[in-house]
Amino acid sequence: MVTLKFNSTADMKVPGKIIDQVIGQDEAVEVIKKAAQQRRHVLLIGEPGTGKSMLGLALAELLPMEKLVDIIAFPNPNDENMPLIRTVPAGQGRDLVARAKLQSMTMFKNQNIIIFILVLLAMFAPWWVRSYYKSDIMFAAFFLGGMVFLAAFVIFLNLGKRVETRVKIPRIIVDNYKRKQASFNDATGAHAGALLGDVLHDPFQCFIDSNIYVKKDMSQAFTLQSIQKTLDGLFLKHQDKIMKDNVYEAIFLGKNELFVLGELNGSIAPVGVLSCNRQDYNGKMIKLTTSANKEIIVTPEHKIAVNKNGKIAFVEAKDIKEKAEIVSKAEDILIDEQDIINTYDERQQEQCKLHYQYLDIKTQNPNWGYKRTAKAMNQPIGKTRWWHSNKHIPVPIQTANWLRKRGLLPLKIDNPKLPLIAKVLGATFGDGGVFDNLNGIFLSSSEKEAVEEFGSDIENIFELKLNENSRIMEGGIYGHSWCYQNTNRNIIRFFLALGAPQGNKTKLALEIPNWIYLLGNLSDEFFGSFFGGELGTPKVHKQKNRLQTLDLAITGTKELEDNRLNFLNKIKRYLEDKEVYSTALVKRTTKNEKLLLYRLLISVKFDNVVNFIKNVKINYCKYKKEKLVNAINEFRALKKNKYYELISRGYGAENVMKLLQLTPKSLYVVLNGEEIA
Repeated sequence: MVTLKFNSTADMKVPGKIIDQVIGQDEAVEVIKKAAQQRRHVLLIGEPGTGKSMLGLALAELLPMEKLVDIIAFPNPNDENMPLIRTVPAGQGRDLVARAKLQSMTMFKNQNIIIFILVLLAMFAPWWVRSYYKSDIMFAAFFLGGMVFLAAFVIFLNLGKRVETRVKIPRIIVDNYKRKQASFNDATGAHAGALLGDVLHDPFQCFIDSNIYVKKDMSQAFTLQSIQKTLDGLFLKHQDKIMKDNVYEAIFLGKNELFVLGELNGSIAPVGVLSCNRQDYNGKMIKLTTSANKEIIVTPEHKIAVNKNGKIAFVEAKDIKEKAEIVSKAEDILIDEQDIINTYDERQQEQCKLHYQYLDIKTQNPNWGYKRTAKAMNQPIGKTRWWHSNKHIPVPIQTANWLRKRGLLPLKIDNPKLPLIAKVLGATFGDGGVFDNLNGIFLSSSEKEAVEEFGSDIENIFELKLNENSRIMEGGIYGHSWCYQNTNRNIIRFFLALGAPQGNKTKLALEIPNWIYLLGNLSDEFFGSFFGGELGTPKVHKQKNRLQTLDLAITGTKELEDNRLNFLNKIKRYLEDKEVYSTALVKRTTKNEKLLLYRLLISVKFDNVVNFIKNVKINYCKYKKEKLVNAINEFRALKKNKYYELISRGYGAENVMKLLQLTPKSLYVVLNGEEIA
């Protein structure tokens, strides 16, 4: 075999014919060429990471657009299990299905109109017969006939919903509507865990002395540890299952064996790792240093996030120029002074920028007066005069200094007040919030103890005096309600920087802050406060056979539908981590035509509700927690009585468990456990 050396891919000459562009082992090239000439199929078999998906994607890009087709499945009248598969030019599939739906609706619309007219005739016919023939007997006969026809019509309507329609609508299997290239679906593995390598496809990834947030079980909190240490431990544990190819090693992990922080639906979330891989690299490495003096050592091909004209671009390390801005942030800092400044308007942000420019000039030229400094800055003398006398520094910097004195800026992941901060922040997404004019942060509740607890938490976070800048108001039209308000704008700006929604939440996109996922107790406190405001607790149904609805509900405009569904899906994933499962995510209209109600329905099976009580916190609302506990204890007593009743009637234990929808674990709780608290 002849070995060719290239400095880069730019040195490789690309032939004009596609068939001559195939590169690789000589034998493989000949096989592929021959298969292409004979128009045969080629089946690619091999372990993940050998390039099969890359080849498939490349072929999809090479296919001409005019040959794209939509694949449609038609019902087979002879065998419903063998649908008829047909192809049409790309983009025509949707039109065909739409015409079939329209045809079906038209047919049954006309049919229903005719039958409805006949029903009306059958109902009015007895009265016409009576007036025309003057006969009560004929009236009775026609009247009974009309009643029979009406009953038949009602039965027809009910059965019509259950029987299949005569015009069966085809379904699109492959839809290439407005697609610019042939579709290619990579099914190698789930991409959610790509942060640590879920499939064996990343030969350029390199970890030298980096750390990563990991945890071995969803019930644990994330810990920051060395990637090298993590990989070494996993490869040692699975040393009998290591797959090797020269210097390349890989292992597959068991389900729920390892979790890392990764990207899921555009935000940071825990994701499971499917596999890990590593290989030695013999070549030059590139060391990059950020403005925060953070170093990263990577291979030349490793892509790095770089700020280009205000947008993030991913550039290979070897192509990054000196003084390029690498996108990074210290892992242990959640918000800093700049995040506080960013909560102010552009004018205030510009004042802060000028103030720091003034400080830089004064540091470099300590003997300059305020006039000379103003001239160097091209600013009015009055501005630098105030700063020169250490008076009236910009308001955002005053806010940052106030927070800094209380140990809250920069806010780091190891700050002991962080769980309390997450608790307060979660309430602003529920029955609390920040006024649109920034005149207060508040929490409303039917329990006075809840708003008092909210106020006490704020006082503890910011080291305030009792009732400083705050008040509790009583109100409510249909009963008592209480509202705590704190008007300190330093506090309000702090929570805005952390992600608190401002103003009318029904018109705002709700985004769960990414930092709450860093530690388990942070997400528990955050979601616990949200549940305290928005959780709908059940009671035992009047038939004594089930619990009523357990759900979470939020409102939003129609334009925010995607945001609301995404928000509730994140809550759904959090609950699944706590072994609490949902049944559906639904929406319905409200009295306000502009608003929709979005609901996450939580399963009311005995096990699921018990897990919710034991594993999920509910903050700022003792009533809901007590109501949920009372309902499940009442339900447990009913289950226990029903169990013994069925056993006494001769039912076996397994049949009783199925009838009562109990697992062995929950059956033990029902029969032997004390009341759930």
